[in-house]
Amino acid sequence: MPEQSFGSPRTKRRVDRTTYGLAIIGIVVLVNMLAIGWFARVDLTENGLYSLSEASRATVENLEDPVSIRAYFTADLPPPFSSTSRYVKDLLDEYATYSHGMLQYQFIDPVEQETEKDKAKKKEIRQDIFGRAVRERTTQEYELLGLGIPAVQIQVNEGDKLEVKQAYMGIVLRYREKQEVIPLVQDTAGIEYDLTSLIRKLVRPKTPEIAFLTGHEGPDLRRELRRTYGLMEELYNVKEVDLSQEQNIEDTIDGIIIAGAATPFTEAERRAIDQFIMSGRGAVFLLDRISVDRRTLSQNPIDHGLDGLLEHYGVKMGDGLVLDVESSIVNVSHQRRFMQITQPVPYPYISVPRQLNSEHPVTHGLTGVTFPFVSPLENVAAQDAGSTIDMLVTSSEKSWIRQQPFDLHPLQEWGARSIDFEGPQNLVATISGTLKTAFDEPADDDVSATEDSTEASAPRRTETDHARVVVVGGSSILLDQYTSESNQAFVLNLLDWMLLDDAMLSIRTRGLTIAPLDEVSDATRNAMKYLNMLGLPAALVAFGLVRWRIREARRRGLTL
Repeated sequence: MPEQSFGSPRTKRRVDRTTYGLAIIGIVVLVNMLAIGWFARVDLTENGLYSLSEASRATVENLEDPVSIRAYFTADLPPPFSSTSRYVKDLLDEYATYSHGMLQYQFIDPVEQETEKDKAKKKEIRQDIFGRAVRERTTQEYELLGLGIPAVQIQVNEGDKLEVKQAYMGIVLRYREKQEVIPLVQDTAGIEYDLTSLIRKLVRPKTPEIAFLTGHEGPDLRRELRRTYGLMEELYNVKEVDLSQEQNIEDTIDGIIIAGAATPFTEAERRAIDQFIMSGRGAVFLLDRISVDRRTLSQNPIDHGLDGLLEHYGVKMGDGLVLDVESSIVNVSHQRRFMQITQPVPYPYISVPRQLNSEHPVTHGLTGVTFPFVSPLENVAAQDAGSTIDMLVTSSEKSWIRQQPFDLHPLQEWGARSIDFEGPQNLVATISGTLKTAFDEPADDDVSATEDSTEASAPRRTETDHARVVVVGGSSILLDQYTSESNQAFVLNLLDWMLLDDAMLSIRTRGLTIAPLDEVSDATRNAMKYLNMLGLPAALVAFGLVRWRIREARRRGLTL
């Protein structure tokens, strides 16, 4: 065989490949050196879940005074806690970047802050009267407890043993003399909303005030609405106003909620509500046609006396209840001989509609909201009224209205032949824009008071150009027994919209969107199944055959 020279084609190709390889490595090294001080990433998720929202950016970009954040996270946490810690740090990096130096944060491992004296305390283990191992708290543990950040117990695999470790995962925010705390970061889905809402709460000069109008045998706010009431108190100043004791609603109140009233409002009370709305402030009406006790399945008709007021504003609340095939699953317990059996059954009285208005900020990106025992709503506004009425939530095509008396038992037969579907029904409406007062003439006592009074009184308002009114065909969505993450987001969105605080709406619903699979035919499903089973092996075989044919062609064309 003749000896190959350095200039032979084969040797030349080998040299060219080596040169190209070294050039590529050099370019990669050079690009990495140039990119040390530059960072960028691309968020390919549908709703930008891993990017800071516009509302959060605007919040930190407009800071006038510094905000400091301390995140207390124990180092070397096991999964999934380690990913939570990493996500929070990345999120705080973005907050700091967009704040232009007005927001600074520290990521602190409490163990590293311990003194030698604290380390000695952790070794002094003794037993209490129950034989449990206890020790004295360290200085750092007392400090964190005073801040409102408790220690949590997590399981850790140390070698071949499963041990319980004490860990911290809390955040403290400070602005001037004010402070807010997130005691425990359990879920990354809502952490951006928590941080942004707390920053806004710290920096705004006045916390919005919301008042529940009480005194009409409505639900016990502290007992039946405990979870919803508690969430509201974290964001707003919440008050209770009884119009039977007070003639007017204070000017400091920014929005009112009428929820589950069971007795009629008097004319004086309706006038007070009307004047409040005419002042340009918001109102949320969550009204029922019947009150339902789920434990006993008892029902009582309700007359709240607000139908005329709402119809004047352009929304009529119909009689009966909306039942929907798109409904919630409830667990029903019943005795069968000697056994207590729990059976999950669909319950059409609790609608879970998919048709939420995707264009409106209140319901954009929101799914999974349940509406128990709701009545239908109708748009009855005149064309020249000047107001805008949006229907935010609509039941499915397979829904119908049932009139009193209602059979509320979950185990009843839902035969298709006995039901006449009536199509989509409106469940939630918003009224915005121009509204005129529902009372053309002032009350008699107002006229006499004006004639007898020597002091100037507040003028009676007859119209507003920026009304914000919400009407929901039921109040059970607020009750603790129906509270879910989606329901809480929906209710808080209603309040933010009512208070003209639209910025927070887009953050609260991030991560709550459910993406159900589209229904496909049996043929398509089988085709996809066999494609998954046989497609990859067939692709590998085809790739091997192509490579084999290419190599054979090269070997036949090679000349020595």
